[in-house]
Amino acid sequence: MVRRGANLFAAILVALALVVPAMAAGDAGAKNVNTIRTTMDLLHAVTLGGKELKPGSYHVTADDSKVTVEQYGKVVAEAPVEWKDETSKPEYSHIVNNGDQVREMHFAGKKRYVVITG
Repeated sequence: MVRRGANLFAAILVALALVVPAMAAGDAGAKNVNTIRTTMDLLHAVTLGGKELKPGSYHVTADDSKVTVEQYGKVVAEAPVEWKDETSKPEYSHIVNNGDQVREMHFAGKKRYVVITG
């Protein structure tokens, strides 16, 4: 009887040892699931998050809640985003704008894109 209880206890410990790290990894992985980094070249000035982006090359990082635009290692603009699904994977990364306002960012080879919400 004691041996059966010890075996059951050992089995529970092994199960917990396997489940707890998997749960922790799942929580850590839930953050920034959609993080995408790319470079975009702007041919014309546009506005993102109230900041003007002049023509040039920019590093873009989009995560679960915002898009960050950097140039020469400095953050030059940020804006809140909402993720949407593409119908197909675009060949090139590009922006969609309305006048001079950036409205969407699409990423080469990805079936998800961001809509600027702020």
